[in-house]
Amino acid sequence: MKKIIRPCLSLILIISASTSLRGGVFLNEISAGGSTDWVELKLAPGTEPTDISQLFVTMYYGTNSEIADSPVTLYDYDRPETPWDDRFALIYFTEEQDYDETDMAGDLNGNRVRDLYCANYGLWNTDCCVSIDSDDDPGNNGIIDFMAFSNRDGSINSAIGSYIESASEYGMWNTCPSVNLQDCCCFTGADGMNSWSTLSRTGSPDSNSMDDFILTPYATPGRENIINTSAGRGKILKTLKSRVAHKYRAGAGVVELPLFLYTKTSLRVRIFNSAGMNVYTGPLIADATPGYLTLKINESRLKGRILTGLYPVSIEAVNPGNGRAENFGMILIILKEK
Repeated sequence: MKKIIRPCLSLILIISASTSLRGGVFLNEISAGGSTDWVELKLAPGTEPTDISQLFVTMYYGTNSEIADSPVTLYDYDRPETPWDDRFALIYFTEEQDYDETDMAGDLNGNRVRDLYCANYGLWNTDCCVSIDSDDDPGNNGIIDFMAFSNRDGSINSAIGSYIESASEYGMWNTCPSVNLQDCCCFTGADGMNSWSTLSRTGSPDSNSMDDFILTPYATPGRENIINTSAGRGKILKTLKSRVAHKYRAGAGVVELPLFLYTKTSLRVRIFNSAGMNVYTGPLIADATPGYLTLKINESRLKGRILTGLYPVSIEAVNPGNGRAENFGMILIILKEK
């Protein structure tokens, strides 16, 4: 008798612990159209710090695993002592495993986003679902958050349909009044998502329905979603800072220029000294995808004697779709390290 009770009790405790996270940890952004699928998680405001390492981010199909082997703690605010925004974590679905950026490991790749890697079955860009779960079984009431998306080709994949029905049974996705479950999935367009579009949570109260997400042309991994796409209509890019301060390290440092691209863009950067002499001309960056882009320039590429002061930056940008060209400016402030 004991051998039967203990496993059942263990399962009940696991499910109880996971379901207590409902409304605390949620799916925030999904990318299924690029070379590597990824899902962004976010911790809701007012939620206690939460270790997500033992949770599953999964579409259920195939073999799936926990997020990480050691603690990965999310917070409901961005802590100043960490390089990333502590509210977010990115889960990559890939067999090309890299080192997880756990609490202990830190920001290993220096991109200021918390990156985690699971050899989970990749997302489908036709019919698909994504879940945060206590395991990779949709039928035991361990779902913490769930969403489904589709290209609505008229006939839902039977496996995905069964996962949606399981989520609906436990109240984690609205019961669909239509015979075709695709009608109640987030619509990704007939061709599915492209490499830079994502399904982003709108920020409205969670309704466990397709109304919680919108297809956007901007990927914003590790940052707040951008839902109002009309703000960038007709624009190529914007500089996120008008002035960038940089401590010069005698050729050993890296200058970072933060941008946001509204459309696919080809661009080149030039930097000048206060006398108007060119100290840097960058290579042509062709077809950069929409979203956040940080241009990184090694100090060793800067020509001549670099003194403290103001360095005008010119960013030449072209929209390859319509040929429109614009020039954008910012100021690089060079400071000497003490």
